[in-house]
Amino acid sequence: MKKLLLLSLVLGNIAFGAPAKKVALLMSNKSNEFFSVLEKSFVKEAEKLGYKVDVYDAANDATKQPSQVEDAIVKGSSAIVINPLNKDATEGVLNDAVSRDIPIITVDTTVEGVELLADIATDNEDGGKFAAEWVVKKSNLKPDEIAGIIHMKGIDGHTAHITRYKGFKDYLLSDEVGEKWNELANDDSKYIELTGNFAQDVAQNALEAKLSALNPKGKYIVYNENDVMAIGSIGAIQNDNRFDLANFTIIGFDGSAEGKKLVDEKKMAITVVQDFEFIGKEAAVVMDKYLKNSTSPENYQIPIQVVMYPENSNPRK
Repeated sequence: MKKLLLLSLVLGNIAFGAPAKKVALLMSNKSNEFFSVLEKSFVKEAEKLGYKVDVYDAANDATKQPSQVEDAIVKGSSAIVINPLNKDATEGVLNDAVSRDIPIITVDTTVEGVELLADIATDNEDGGKFAAEWVVKKSNLKPDEIAGIIHMKGIDGHTAHITRYKGFKDYLLSDEVGEKWNELANDDSKYIELTGNFAQDVAQNALEAKLSALNPKGKYIVYNENDVMAIGSIGAIQNDNRFDLANFTIIGFDGSAEGKKLVDEKKMAITVVQDFEFIGKEAAVVMDKYLKNSTSPENYQIPIQVVMYPENSNPRK
């Protein structure tokens, strides 16, 4: 009887195949257009490669992600792919996963203090620099005619905010751009930092509250660390009849469909574009190579280059 049962199990596995390995994808916010693209791309490629994917959504709440990682571990995930909201919040629980030989891949944003299989992300710091290069080289704006630069920041502690901020501000403070741009970026009364938390309504409220302190006839640059906040910034300006949107040079980041539409409508000057479909697919491929062949990428950091919309605005060409 035992031999017959064993034979039955073997034949069953031959007939139906071994159960698919389970992997986990932890998204920071599935309602975000780009993370939705990343999710669909990863799931499609992972399923094609023979995996079952459990998808988690933190809904922009960094406190949810540690328990989601714990749940993925308990459910027996063979790998964890995560788009972390905060570079520190998940460090401990991800290290627990690593200690259990579960490979970790971060996408778009990363964490510190964790041995990662791969970090696959847009080169956000270079993207911030890219936007600042456009301001200096392509916008036709002169620093002495600018009333101010409004820098709409993302979520504190979020690596996309940290790197997009650094790339933009550091370039304007560099020797390459000259003293006048340096002076403008160093002047706290003219380089105005607001926090929009990567959210349209938060950005709109933040700028609406600041507009009363601005010159209604002045020219301003508004650098938004994502397109969603750019939409909020435009809404704030349009809702205040003292200001003309034409006096504001709006910069976005992400290359969303709505962002590109606003560029086409001349409401936004440019948007820095990320390829989230490629990031999702690449994460699945890197994960598969490791799980099936124990093959790690030569360098765990896999930077994805940014482009600009419209293409003819590229300051590096």
